[in-house]
Amino acid sequence: MAGEEARGAWQRFESEIQSLAAELKRHYRDGVDEKDRAALNRSLEQLREAAESVFKSLETATQDPELRSKTKQAARSLGSAVAETFRDLSDVIEKRVRRS
Repeated sequence: MAGEEARGAWQRFESEIQSLAAELKRHYRDGVDEKDRAALNRSLEQLREAAESVFKSLETATQDPELRSKTKQAARSLGSAVAETFRDLSDVIEKRVRRS
C-alpha cells in the first residue's frame, strides 16, 4: 500500500509541475519584459538551490558510499526532470524578449 501511495504522490507531483510549466508558458507567451524574465530566472535558481540542499543533506547523513552515490543520482535525475519541464518555458520567454 505504501508503494502505491508513494507512486501516486510522484505522479501528482509530475502532473502538477507540468501543469505549472504550461500555465507559466501561457502567462509569459503574451508578453514579458526583462524584469519578469529575471524574476522567473531567480525563482528557478532558488528551486534548483533548494533541491540541491535537500540532496546534500541526505548525502551527508550517511556514511554508506552506495547510498551516497544513489542520492547523487536521484538529485541529478530530479534536476534533469525539472530542467526539461521548464526548458520550453524558458524558450518561450527568450523568444518573446527578443521580439520586444
